[in-house]
Order: sequence, then C-alpha cells, then structure tokens
Amino acid sequence: MWTVLFPNWKKFKFYFFSKEAPQILERLSTEKFNFETFKKGSSHYVFILSSFKEKKPLFLLKAFRPKLFKTNKARKYLRTLSKLGELNISVIKPIFLFWKNPQIAFLKREPLYGGIVFPYIERGFVKREDLFLDDKKEKVNYELIKNLISFLFKLHEKGVYLKDTKYNNFYHFEGDFKIFDLEGLKFYEKPLSRFERLKDLSTLAMVLEWEKVKNARELIFNLYKQLYPEINEKDFGEFNCLVNKKRKKREKKFATSSY
Repeated sequence: MWTVLFPNWKKFKFYFFSKEAPQILERLSTEKFNFETFKKGSSHYVFILSSFKEKKPLFLLKAFRPKLFKTNKARKYLRTLSKLGELNISVIKPIFLFWKNPQIAFLKREPLYGGIVFPYIERGFVKREDLFLDDKKEKVNYELIKNLISFLFKLHEKGVYLKDTKYNNFYHFEGDFKIFDLEGLKFYEKPLSRFERLKDLSTLAMVLEWEKVKNARELIFNLYKQLYPEINEKDFGEFNCLVNKKRKKREKKFATSSY
C-alpha cells in the first residue's frame, strides 16, 4: 500500500528522528500493511497502519495533499518542531518526515506529496473518561484540568499559540503534558496578548462544555485568571463570545454531517 500511495517514494527527501527510522521505512515499503482511513481533510489524510502479521496498529501516517501555491507542510512541521525544541516544549516526535515539491506534485496530478509517520500510541492521550472521576460523570477531574491550564499558560508565556486546544490533542503521562497536533500553531516573539490567550482557551472551554463538564467556561476562565491576573471579570464577556462562536461552529459541523 505504501508504494501505491507514494510510487516514487525513493526520490522523496527524508528526515529521520531515530536510528530505527530507515529500517521502519524499509519495512513499510516491503511489508504488507493495512491502511485504515482515520481522517480525511481538504489538505491531508490520516491513516492508521496495521501489520497483517501482528494484527495490531503500529503507525500513524499523516499524508499531505498538494495544493497550488500552498506551503510545504512537511517542511513547515520540521521548522515548527525545531522551534519548539529551542523553547524546551514537550512534543510527541514522529519517526520520520518525507516530502517532494508540492507544486510539481499538483501539476502532475499526484494525490500526495509527502507526510509524517508517527508511532501508534494507544494510551496516554487525554480521553473523555479522564475528565471525570466516576462513571456517572458527576465528579469532574479538576486536578487534570488545572494541570492542563497550567501547561497552556506556560506555552502562552513563551509566545506559543496552539489554536486547536481540544483535550484529546494532549498527551499526558505522570502529570506532564506533551502536544501532538502542530497544525495552526503560531509563534510570537513576546508572551501572548490577553485576546490571544482567551481565544486559545475558548476551544478547550467549548469542548469541555460539550462533554458536560459543569460550568466549563467559568472553570477554565477562573483557573487561568489565577495564573494570569491581567484578565478580570470584565474579560469574561469577551471570552463567553469566543466560546459561543466555537460552539456554533461545532454545532453546524455536526448538523451538516448528520445528513
């Protein structure tokens, strides 16, 4: 399947993150794998790769679709990862990246021009059930949410704007958090402005509210206010509007997908 998706893969440029990466690439190109489509977007696909021999998921592939005059997402990811390393920010690192010129791929009508291969991580990402301390979802896991807010505050102080702060985009192990999805991430030379902080928090608040976390908006706002006193009660109205905007967008998306 690898050679079907990338028939000229040997001509691609590669960046390996471990000494095992070349062997994994060779395995993908010679061994039979089942490719399950996990997500299909306008700019990329996400595949779960399972071994026919071992009968279990082993890798995650984010494959990029060529768009005319658009940035090479594989190279952009590499630059973003390098910058995060400079800032000493924890992130789930891939196994390897690969790419070719996306404009040439577009002109030749090739479906994909590169991608990123990650190890398949079954446990560790924050899940819906982690948000609560009981099966009835009556007791909220305030400690987990508080620690996540603290992690976001540290990112904001370093000038990092995540954009997609959904809880399941965070890897959590022994109290430490790592980020995974770098799509849409922005860097600023200074700590984030008040508005950018509220905007970044609004997605998390909306999703927690969607999952029936009690008073999610107030909870997120008040926890962050303890770390960043520059925001006050007058800012809650603006934060509320941002959350409403995100919620309407999600409701519209779910309403469209139901038809």
